[in-house]
Amino acid sequence: MKKGLTAVKKQHFAAHINAAVDGLSAEQAADLLLTILHNDMRAIVERYIAHQRKDIVAAFEKWWDKYRVTLTEIEGRRDRAAQALQGFLKGLRYV
Repeated sequence: MKKGLTAVKKQHFAAHINAAVDGLSAEQAADLLLTILHNDMRAIVERYIAHQRKDIVAAFEKWWDKYRVTLTEIEGRRDRAAQALQGFLKGLRYV
């Protein structure tokens, strides 16, 4: 019963759309076609952009996890290394 009702609704809808399209001028039909194509292309581009954004975010997250070192940490390591070097140089009597 449901399948029959759905089929009848589709036929009625298709007939209604066909009647509306048949009443369009050539310019109106061209505008309708361009609008449909524009909307389809926009949807494709938006899906592509969303996918690319996810890839970019994933790459930055990977880099953040891999190279997460602050400037303060780098400077601290440098200072400790410089102090150790000074200690070695004093031990060798270079300073």
